[in-house]
Amino acid sequence: MSSDYIPRLRRELLRAGATKPSRSAHAARALRPLVAAAAVALVVLAVVLAFPRGDEPPSRPSEPAAGTLRLSYRGEPSSATASARVMTERLTAAGVRDAGVSVAAGGTLAITVPSSARADVAALADRGRLAVYDWERSVLGPRSTPAPRDERVTGGPDAGRDAATTKSMAEARAADAPGGRAVRALSVAPDGWFALGGPPALTNADIQGARADVDPATQEPIVALHLTADGRKAFSALTRDLARRGSANADAGSGNEAAQHFAIVVDDRIVSVPYIDFRQAPDGIDGSAGLHIQGGLTPETARRLAALLSVGPLAAALERAG
Repeated sequence: MSSDYIPRLRRELLRAGATKPSRSAHAARALRPLVAAAAVALVVLAVVLAFPRGDEPPSRPSEPAAGTLRLSYRGEPSSATASARVMTERLTAAGVRDAGVSVAAGGTLAITVPSSARADVAALADRGRLAVYDWERSVLGPRSTPAPRDERVTGGPDAGRDAATTKSMAEARAADAPGGRAVRALSVAPDGWFALGGPPALTNADIQGARADVDPATQEPIVALHLTADGRKAFSALTRDLARRGSANADAGSGNEAAQHFAIVVDDRIVSVPYIDFRQAPDGIDGSAGLHIQGGLTPETARRLAALLSVGPLAAALERAG
């Protein structure tokens, strides 16, 4: 079709109407449908010319902009949409700008982030399952049962580090206990493992939010966890039990060797094992102050841990695909 077809057709129609002024009213009425039909034809032609032909190949997805990564992660296909939502919220909480998360074929997550955020994505792909345990009453000994007064099981004042065992031994102990699980020792003892049994005192359901902060006394990075109403009650009850038990176990004039601990566990690793000073807090700690994770954190790891715990856990940890 020549490019001047439509202008020529318009001129011919106008000329046809102008050259027969004496046409009867009947003829004029007969001409109007023809003019209307021609106008419709013009519109149809214009629409056809404005859109590409159906047999033209579709445009390809744009490539990532310079300085941008496109990463693929595999998870549970049945929960891919929920995982995409959680990852989006985690990236936002971690301060990663211009991030995009979508569900691709087979439930794979396609994650687009700035190149500088590769380590953030790797850290935030963990499941993010949090649990807080009464340490002395949860850590398992050789018989797959707790031994609260045995420092060869609890580690005593060095809880979470001392008395650690091998991974295979921890898994064997956990397998024989209700609710048993094997967890890595604190980061300063990365090759050590412990077995924990029984239900935790707090879980993700008791966490309202998390943020990276700084301890005003030590200026060390911390992660502050804000608790729900139920979480505040549970934390108050936990720390009250620890304080009273520590006081009952202490000899007159002894130090904090009898102090009892709670363990904060994220996925398969212990991140903190604080103790309750029963002399300073004989009735435990009021849960309205929240819960702090500290020790061994850098500003970067605190930021990522806070983002990991800022929303609920994933159904399963994500694995890098390709």
